This record gives sequence, C-alpha cells and structure tokens, in this order.
Amino acid sequence: CLARYLRERDPAVIAGDDWALIDAVSRAARGAADAPGNTDTSLGEAERSLTAFGITPQWSDSFQEAFLAPWAICLVDGRALVPAQYPPEWFGDAAPGGNHFILWLPCLQGNPDWFNDPLAYANGQEDCRYRLASVAAAFSGAYVLPPTGNGEAAALIFRIAARCALKLQPNHTCLAMTTLVSGVSVTALEGAQGGWQRVRTTEGLSGWVPSSRLIAEAA
Repeated sequence: CLARYLRERDPAVIAGDDWALIDAVSRAARGAADAPGNTDTSLGEAERSLTAFGITPQWSDSFQEAFLAPWAICLVDGRALVPAQYPPEWFGDAAPGGNHFILWLPCLQGNPDWFNDPLAYANGQEDCRYRLASVAAAFSGAYVLPPTGNGEAAALIFRIAARCALKLQPNHTCLAMTTLVSGVSVTALEGAQGGWQRVRTTEGLSGWVPSSRLIAEAA
C-alpha cells in the first residue's frame, strides 16, 4: 500500500522497480526483507515505515474521514470486502476485525471506490474496486495521507444542506432509494442534468439529488 503511494508521490523515490520499493518499505517497517513468511504488519510497524519515508502518521477511526481524504491506508477485515479478490481462507479463522491493509485511491472517473490491494496485486489484478458498504463494514481505521502533489484529481465533495431523497433518476416522481439527512457528505459523480446532480454516498449508493440541496465542502 505505502509503496504505491510513495511511487505516485515521487517516481524516483528509490532506485529499482516496484518490488525493490516494497522491500524497502518492509525493511523500514520490520527491519527485514519482504518475504512470504513475514508476519502481518502491525500498527507500530506501519507507523515506522511512514515515518522512515517522511510521512507523519495520522491515524483516524473515522470511515468518513478516510472517505474524504486524498489517500488513505485502511485497516480492514479482508474477508468482508466485496467483490472478493481472493479466498477468505487466506486470513484463517481469527475473530472479525482488522487483518489487512488496502490503499484507498483518489477519485477515478468520478468513482470513489478504487483501491490498491496488495493481495490482488500479487494475483496480477493491480487496482480493484470494492463496494463502499463492504469497506465500511470491514473498516477498523486508517492512516490518512496528504496529496502527493503529482496531479491526482480530488473527489468533489458536497454536504447535504437540507433533508432530501436520493433518487434513482433525476426527477421528483421516480423511486427514492433512501433519505439523506442534513449535514452528511456525498461525492459528486459525472452527470448533472436539469438542476440535479448525480452523487454517491459513503455507503456506496449512487443516485440523484437536487443541486439546490448541495453545499460544496471547503477545500
């Protein structure tokens, strides 16, 4: 996770390919080379690796804060992510809880559900998409990361100004999927039509709300 972020921030962060960078992150975290037999990365080891590469660790228990951040390394229960990218048996029979780190990527093409998952990368899948409702259910906290300064597009975040319905289509007569209360944050998706804006909630629902009910979040 951290290796991907570091490469985006500075393509020349170290000499060598991505595997060399992953190895450097492992050595910074646990003082040992990256190897299949390594134990799971602890929070203390994660903080050591962040600090070694000049990043002040900023931990948050808030899914909403991770959702709004440019990047976030999330601690999740890998068995709860949907759609699954690997067998849940890889995590053994431990009790539910954080057992795996994934990197929440900047908003891509209006979609805030892209992640870099090291286990998916090992399977040759690289970046993948997870349903945000499953990420919220799996979430145990996150290291919130600053922008890389390398041109990534930030999601356009709005606050709901007054209670309104999330509509399936951009009109008042169609089905309402849920009700959005005042103050909640939503991410703008591609699409604005006749006074309506297409948005996605932190639970992963996408639909339409009247543009008049949206207030842009301060940058």
